[in-house]
Amino acid sequence: MKTLLNKVFAFDTKYPYITTLILGVLMEFLIECFNQRSVLGGIEFLISNPLMFLTNAMIIVASLSLTLLFHKRRFLLLLVCIAWMTLTITNFIIRTFRTTPLRAIDFRVAKSVVSIVDMYLSIGLIIALAILIIGALAALVLLFIKSKWIRPKYLRAIAAIILSFALAFGSLQLSSATGALPDHFDNLTNAYTDNGFIYCFLASIFDNGISKPETYSENNINRIIEENTDSGKNSSKQPNIIYVQLESFFDADPLKNFTYSEDPIPEFNKLKSNCAHGKLTVASFGTGTANTEFDVLTSMNVQFFGAGEYPYSTVLRKRTCESMPFALKDLGYSTHAIHNHQGNFYARNKVYPRLGFDTFMSLEYMTGVEYNVLGWAKDNILTTEIINALESTEERDFVFTVSVQPHGRYSEEVVDENQTITLEGASDEGEKNAYEYYINQLHETDAFVGNLVEALKKYKEPTVVVFYGDHLPNIGMTDADLIDGVSVYDSEYLIWSNYNTKFEDKDLATYQLSAYVYNTLGFKDWTIATLHKNNAYDLTNQAYLRDLKMLQYDILYGERFFYGEEGPRSSAEMVMGLLPITISEVIQENNGVRVKGENFTEFSAIAVGNDKMETQFISANELFAEGVSLEVGDKVRVMQLAGGKTSLSRTEDVYYRLGTEKVIERAKSNDKDAARASAGHSTVMSERLKNKE
Repeated sequence: MKTLLNKVFAFDTKYPYITTLILGVLMEFLIECFNQRSVLGGIEFLISNPLMFLTNAMIIVASLSLTLLFHKRRFLLLLVCIAWMTLTITNFIIRTFRTTPLRAIDFRVAKSVVSIVDMYLSIGLIIALAILIIGALAALVLLFIKSKWIRPKYLRAIAAIILSFALAFGSLQLSSATGALPDHFDNLTNAYTDNGFIYCFLASIFDNGISKPETYSENNINRIIEENTDSGKNSSKQPNIIYVQLESFFDADPLKNFTYSEDPIPEFNKLKSNCAHGKLTVASFGTGTANTEFDVLTSMNVQFFGAGEYPYSTVLRKRTCESMPFALKDLGYSTHAIHNHQGNFYARNKVYPRLGFDTFMSLEYMTGVEYNVLGWAKDNILTTEIINALESTEERDFVFTVSVQPHGRYSEEVVDENQTITLEGASDEGEKNAYEYYINQLHETDAFVGNLVEALKKYKEPTVVVFYGDHLPNIGMTDADLIDGVSVYDSEYLIWSNYNTKFEDKDLATYQLSAYVYNTLGFKDWTIATLHKNNAYDLTNQAYLRDLKMLQYDILYGERFFYGEEGPRSSAEMVMGLLPITISEVIQENNGVRVKGENFTEFSAIAVGNDKMETQFISANELFAEGVSLEVGDKVRVMQLAGGKTSLSRTEDVYYRLGTEKVIERAKSNDKDAARASAGHSTVMSERLKNKE
């Protein structure tokens, strides 16, 4: 073995660039074995798409060639290979858990993912991974110290680097010209399989936003506006509008191999027999909740963006966007978002104001929440929160609700001994356990659907509810597991109302759903909705889709001609929660500090100055921080924390004066967030709750 290594090193010393070429090709084959999930898959990719195999290999060679400029080239060569393999193995693991592949955007939302990692990985596995990472870093340090120093030949190295990048670019152009590489990825998972991991992952880094349409101009934007201006009057009947986006929700009957001990979704199926409903085509499978939200709320098509992009993590961090909430606010509606999960997940607390929401009721502001065995909040809490949102204003309301209970991980082990629904037809015990967990969670979410409808039947104001699934569950199903005519990208929607409406059964894409609701209710003046209506929601009409893309580009990336002299919309002054969280007393006790006030939750934390204290939730009116001592003049506040770290909102500051007399003095704060947190809420909700009591 030592002799062989010596020969390899001798060859490398004499022909370093040839070594780089050979290593790049071998790396590409190894990477594709992981990406295709087998050695045979790697061989098949090489044979079936040799041009894309070459393209991926040349990209790796180009990255490896840069090491020719450095003295410790072999160490850096190893480091680059480790980097590629780390991404490859991460992709393999991610596809195992959620089906969709690794994308650059995953690193942008990593902060959100870390907060739920314990729901997917056991503590033992997390510890083992941490030890492995520490050990790998230590080994790299040792290798760096011991690696041989080799003097570079700079002119040859630069020539080799130029050649490597030229070969990578040339093979990419050849693949594109011959049709081996498609212009657009209709399905991201299939794209990684068909075109290779390296190219697709790099595309997810550089292919962001919406490409500028060739026909983009002010005249064309004005034409689209003129052609899609609805001059009629708005309907005088303005109902409350409730959207309920149901996590991983679908009718399990299309799974052709399974039979169930009882119907998993009896309430939804009962509603379908009496309500307008249809197929809802979604952009992703197994993941992509935030992208379904984007499509539905904006009536824009997320597939016009880069491969695997989340607009919530890119452009909506900086710009406002035309949306259903903004369109309804123009008609006098109040707009509310509700989600029984962390408020900062997918940066919703920052994005929702840019979509026009007045309030956002996330998990951190809810009380009486129940959790399932995996730690996801149960959806039954949402009925109360939706009714509270309707009760919070005198105006008509738009309430956008996102559920979470049936979320994965779908374990192949039995995690809940109290499940009531069983299935037959699974290929093995692991598949049976995973699907049985899913359909039992689905059953409980379906019960929430029924309870909400029953509550709204008694509601005096006219109300329309739109139920729909965000995507199918990531249990590993494929189209082959479903009955003919059903795809893993097919969800469902239904529309219920407590009065007579004109909705009809209609198959739609997610980005057409809100336009259909808005138009059918007789509302005007939302150009994007009118564009969909004037083109009869016909997805085969390429001119319609070109105009939609051009409008999207202008609003989010272009000159924003759409807004004329008035300019784009400003973000809404969104308030977190429906009820103001306030402090009435700060009491210094021998063993800690007690804070009294209103509307505290289990996510409330006492802060002294800028320091968050370990806080015990006593009740909605009382918090306690053990071992904390205050001094006269200390600034005290209560914060609502997402994931125990991120502050979503806080009370106004109070100055501690005299502990024995329990006296506080309110600080004169110029902080807009704090001011909105305490004073920005509608008083209607508080008054109505008091009247109920």
